[in-house]
Amino acid sequence: MKTMDRRDFLKIAGAGSVVVAAGVAMPVAGFFGWTGKDVLRFRAVSGMPKAPLPTYASYVIEGQVNLRARTGQLAKSVHAGAPNAMSGVVFPGTARSIRVTDVKQSGNEVLITGELTERSSLLKGESPLFTIRIDRSTGLAQADFLGTNVVMKLDEHN
Repeated sequence: MKTMDRRDFLKIAGAGSVVVAAGVAMPVAGFFGWTGKDVLRFRAVSGMPKAPLPTYASYVIEGQVNLRARTGQLAKSVHAGAPNAMSGVVFPGTARSIRVTDVKQSGNEVLITGELTERSSLLKGESPLFTIRIDRSTGLAQADFLGTNVVMKLDEHN
């Protein structure tokens, strides 16, 4: 997979106070856990860009899936602020809704695949297909961000 440098990240996320002022407010309460016998609700977060650059944005994937029905709804977005200081401001053009098309569980791992519901606003390098692998034993998830594999931390269930 390709790596992303600071310049590429800034092109995608946008930088400066104008972008933050134009952002959309979204709640940022974290969670990970079971809401029913077969329903997994989660939130995975990763700081952007990666070290050695300073982290000033957070890539977030959240939602819930029904393991038995193999369906669900997820959302992904890029928030202003590092994961430990994340704001409710979402960088414009980064919020996506995902329709889950399949869920596979093997031991402590859950593999979720889906597709973006709105394909007309895809960014360069962004795929309309979506995959996230959740490892409940380590509290980590792996997903794609514009062709780059990103390791994300699962938030604790509240």
